[in-house]
Amino acid sequence: MEFDKKLVSKILDPIHGIIRLTELELKFIDHPLFQRLRTIKQNTFLYKVFPSAMHTRFEHSLGVMNLSYEILKHLQLNSFRFTKKNKNTNCVFKSVEHLPQANIQELRLAALLHDIGHGPMSHQFDSFLPKNELLKKHIGSLFPNLFKMINDGKIEHEHISLIFVQAIYDSLDEIDKQEIDINNVMMIIESKYLDQSINTKVNGQELDILPMLTSIISSCPIDADRMDYLQRDGYFTGVKCGVYDFNRLFMSIVPVSENNKLYLAYTESCIDSIAEFINARSNLFSQVYYHKTNRAFSTMLDSICSIAKKSKNGTAIDIFNFNTLVETVTDPKAYVKKIQEFYLTNSDGHFLDSQLPELLKECELTEQGEEVLTDLKNRKPWVKMYEAKIYPSHPTITQKINKDLTSELKDEITAILESALENVYFNVDIMTDNAFKDIDKTEIKLLTKNYTGEYKLNSFDECGDRLNKHQSIKCFIRVFVDSKYESKINKNLLDKIEHCKNKFSAQHEIII
Repeated sequence: MEFDKKLVSKILDPIHGIIRLTELELKFIDHPLFQRLRTIKQNTFLYKVFPSAMHTRFEHSLGVMNLSYEILKHLQLNSFRFTKKNKNTNCVFKSVEHLPQANIQELRLAALLHDIGHGPMSHQFDSFLPKNELLKKHIGSLFPNLFKMINDGKIEHEHISLIFVQAIYDSLDEIDKQEIDINNVMMIIESKYLDQSINTKVNGQELDILPMLTSIISSCPIDADRMDYLQRDGYFTGVKCGVYDFNRLFMSIVPVSENNKLYLAYTESCIDSIAEFINARSNLFSQVYYHKTNRAFSTMLDSICSIAKKSKNGTAIDIFNFNTLVETVTDPKAYVKKIQEFYLTNSDGHFLDSQLPELLKECELTEQGEEVLTDLKNRKPWVKMYEAKIYPSHPTITQKINKDLTSELKDEITAILESALENVYFNVDIMTDNAFKDIDKTEIKLLTKNYTGEYKLNSFDECGDRLNKHQSIKCFIRVFVDSKYESKINKNLLDKIEHCKNKFSAQHEIII
């Protein structure tokens, strides 16, 4: 690709080898808001189980950028190969190499920056994010399009990502800003941002290229994000269950156009490789992410955070210290600066060692929270006293996990334990995994061939006849208890939990 000439720098990565970078990408990488990702582990407490799993969001982000570009280059190459072998393929787009270089740079930056909004302890920190109304009140005037997209929803780390992307862009020189449209970068990260298209002319044809660009980074069941973390997490944990044939996947993707939109499509011959990828991901979840000790530490952190959020005077925790800006409430930039200061200060280690202890001093159950935090830092995991797994029979790719029902089951088990135990630290942990999560949102296509040799474009959610047999849905139910109170969990109590689970399973399906 002509864009290769812009790749003037390089970084050596243990997963992908040499990752090449443009000068503009280096300026984003060198910004403190991106450099802080070096202090945020990819998998919060996994290193307490697999000692080498110390890798961070920093190198994962580089990997996703590298894979996104590899996917784009293979789309171009495969379009030539596929149309040469198959004449009945008018939908295949053969001019990816003529995409404007600005759009290619925007794709790479979106992949690089997709995780920049993660806080300390990654997903666990999302529970501390301020309410939508509060954040909108303080900084809504600076980000009207962002809050229009969020509407009445919750603030998530993806939304913080967009705020930080804008902040880094604003710090660039005017010449650098002219290389890209930052709104395009943010739309590739969050396709609903602005609710617009990315229209561009390629060989005289005007196309909306946003569906293809978004699908490269984030889509179901395969994207550059998943491809990197499976390889990277498998490598650094030392397990072999995250292995898949990425070369075969690369050879089976083609760009297609439909209704003046550009999409990423997989050929039907790739279904076995898609199944291999799905199985690799499913096994990694079962054996690594849902490892009982890893989940024990995560539930302990969850309990600490729940305690820390209950302040003595009943007010909401002001984790970003917004209250110090009462006199400058009319200046939204001051609030954005406060948010940035918090993220720049709080590495995983600082959050555990300094930020959480400070929050616990202001809460109702200070002593209990500090005790659990000490055990967590000293690697004294809570004990797994109960475990059950639910595997729905004959699931389909369009079925979803009913979060309301799993939450209801958690509440019922919690009620059983609370009625029998007093002053005992425990946590009911219910984790679910759906191999085809968000299949209804994906814009990837499947290119199928009928008995006459004619090709047809299909949405993935319409291909259950080919993919249902590869669907995997799991529900892991565990009860973790502080080891000091292990003797208080007797068989009678476990029988009640099991009866509750069986009754729930008989009356409800965890999928809809």
